[in-house]
Amino acid sequence: MIMTKRIKAFFRKKGADKPIFFAVFVLICLGIVMIGSASIGAVSSKGTAFAIKNMITQSIYVAIGVFIMMVLTKGFKLKMINYRSSMAVYIMGIISMCGCVFWTTKGSHAWIHLGSFTVQPAEFMKIGMVLILSYMLTETDSAFVVKGKFRTAELKSKFYKDKFNKCVLFPLALMVFAFGIGVIVQKDLGSSLILAAICFICFMSTPRDYYKKYKKLVWIALAVAVIILGFLITAVLQGYQLQRIDSWLKPLKIENIYDSSWQLVNSLIAFTDGGIFGLGLGNSIQKYDYIPEAHNDFIGAIIYEELGIFGLALMIIPTAIIIFRLLKYADQIQNNKSRVILIGIASYFMLHLFVNLGGVSGLIPMTGVPLLLVSSGGSSTIAALIAIGIAQAIISKFNKEQLEKTDTQL
Repeated sequence: MIMTKRIKAFFRKKGADKPIFFAVFVLICLGIVMIGSASIGAVSSKGTAFAIKNMITQSIYVAIGVFIMMVLTKGFKLKMINYRSSMAVYIMGIISMCGCVFWTTKGSHAWIHLGSFTVQPAEFMKIGMVLILSYMLTETDSAFVVKGKFRTAELKSKFYKDKFNKCVLFPLALMVFAFGIGVIVQKDLGSSLILAAICFICFMSTPRDYYKKYKKLVWIALAVAVIILGFLITAVLQGYQLQRIDSWLKPLKIENIYDSSWQLVNSLIAFTDGGIFGLGLGNSIQKYDYIPEAHNDFIGAIIYEELGIFGLALMIIPTAIIIFRLLKYADQIQNNKSRVILIGIASYFMLHLFVNLGGVSGLIPMTGVPLLLVSSGGSSTIAALIAIGIAQAIISKFNKEQLEKTDTQL
């Protein structure tokens, strides 16, 4: 028993979770290789150096992201997340999201253009909202402590009203406003829905007893909203969004095949051609302009076409390891703020995996969401590595504390 404890202590010595780092390494390597392979299809129109350029660019993003990840793993502290820092992050996020209105890309205002580089603020806002809500939904509530009895009923009413405003209404307003900016200003429904889903999961995961009744109310409100949206969907959604749903439901409709469902149809062909073993690395057919920008959101289809089930496993298993390990630590750690952060980051990876692969396979409507650490893109790659760095800092602190307890017992 003592030897087993010592062996476990040895592997926890540095604190950070090694399976998570290994899974990140696999996804990064898969991404760089497959971005190069998927980009080959466009060399005839974009130049012979297009594939190499994309691989080098992605490698630079990875290098920047890994550096930030390692800094955060060593230096991030929970005490950094307070009211002042939370509001600073939120205001900067909203300003940068609104700033995208000066640039239009593919019909939306989701990117800030800096020369040949682009920044997608919504990707960083997803992580920002996880941190903000980890404070708002835990420490704000714990600050309202009842000491003795209230002198008057008026003071009691004022206390609970103030608590409701700061613990429930204010965080909810932050979520709704950020979602509204994403939908109305940026016209980026996909990223906005993921942002809203992450916020929803963070709210539902807070362990504070105060929120139990409000969680039930949120479920009821969500159910009512879905029902109402079902009846008013044609009035709420814009024309291009309705067309996207129609092309998803009827991808083989003649007028859709060569228009709105072109990418989806060719993505399905890629999945069909890939079969079990794939066509072999570099042998994709659909990347030759059948799937435009194949190295971005539809890279999952190219990976499956070339590598088959093995390629699918390389996308799903490492991401599943990251999600499972984060949830495992969230279950073990007693600190409420840490739990919300780990669950929020796990939901971030889970939602991106589900929405991306669901979209390229026709399971759900395509919303232009990247496959984290695999799809080409600096914002999503760096944001994902920032999230991992924050999670590893929390995990490292927990493991070191457990190690100290084990050493004391020995």
